Amino acid sequence: MATFAQEEHGYSLNATDRCDRCSARAAVGTLMPGGGILLWCAHHYDENEAALTAGGAVVVADGRKD
Repeated sequence: MATFAQEEHGYSLNATDRCDRCSARAAVGTLMPGGGILLWCAHHYDENEAALTAGGAVVVADGRKD
């Protein structure tokens, strides 16, 4: 999946951002082809990364530890 600097898209995660799937703290933000941003916890992002990539989503914020 393509990853871009947060500054390029003007989006960064903060402590109040929650996963759109389970409401855990968000670790990844993806810009969807239709224009919306979905927030993911690390677990649900990892689980859905292949489908997101195939669908053309772009990571605009990644707060996971490497």
